[in-house]
Amino acid sequence: MFNVNGVGKSGYSASVGNVGKNADKRTEKDEKKQPRNTDRADFSSFAQKLGQTGGLKVGAASEKAGGLSQKAQDYLEKLKKKYGNMDFIIADYSTDEEADSLLGKGKGEYNVLITPDLLEKMAEDEDTAAEYEALIDKSVESIDSVRAGLGEDADMVDRYGVTVGADGQISIRALLAGDLTNKDGGKSITSSTVEDMLAQLKEARESQADKLEKMRAEKAEKEKEAEDEADETDTEVIRIKDERYEAVKRMNAVLSKEQESELEQLISQLDSENEQHTHFSAKA
Repeated sequence: MFNVNGVGKSGYSASVGNVGKNADKRTEKDEKKQPRNTDRADFSSFAQKLGQTGGLKVGAASEKAGGLSQKAQDYLEKLKKKYGNMDFIIADYSTDEEADSLLGKGKGEYNVLITPDLLEKMAEDEDTAAEYEALIDKSVESIDSVRAGLGEDADMVDRYGVTVGADGQISIRALLAGDLTNKDGGKSITSSTVEDMLAQLKEARESQADKLEKMRAEKAEKEKEAEDEADETDTEVIRIKDERYEAVKRMNAVLSKEQESELEQLISQLDSENEQHTHFSAKA
């Protein structure tokens, strides 16, 4: 069963029941009664019916390897190779604030926070691993839908993440940019569906329009300063190139005059030697 439960002090999470070896076994008849939901917008409904892995490529990973079994470390290495644009963070957390802080340190396009206990379970049981990897893949699809739904307001989110707890709780999170906060004053918005997350982001945008405008103005100013600095650098590079060109021209001119002088001296010397030789021949 996939339920929406509170996580920490704020937000919501999509909670998956026990999975892996202790999971309730689905009968073939039950499977036929429950067609798979591939609607990207309904992460919660999808998770209820999930039974196969997704196909995203994910991979750079950071982890707290200390304390993990060798099998869990090997499985983590497998995740790193399978996935190309995710940063996996392996750590325990108990509040939204802790989760946000840990996800904020991630360096991937998508950051996934997994507890050590769950990673151990995934390493031990292939079914558990497949189910959670599929949930992570679906979470990424939901995040992509949120990004698309925000349009020009995409800059109000600094980064996205997924938290996967040892108790089966799955959350998709949007860490807000600048001074923006959720309705409870926290730094992230958590939801189990794209529609709900977009609604919460819209509410944050409308209630904090002044903060968003200020953030964008500061960002535009920094970008202009960077552009001006780049222009100054380009101008300096051009000046140095021009000076170098003129220096080379002057050097070539000096060399040409020196070579011309040397040539005149050589010709004069040859003329003198030729004259002496002619005079000697005449006497003979």
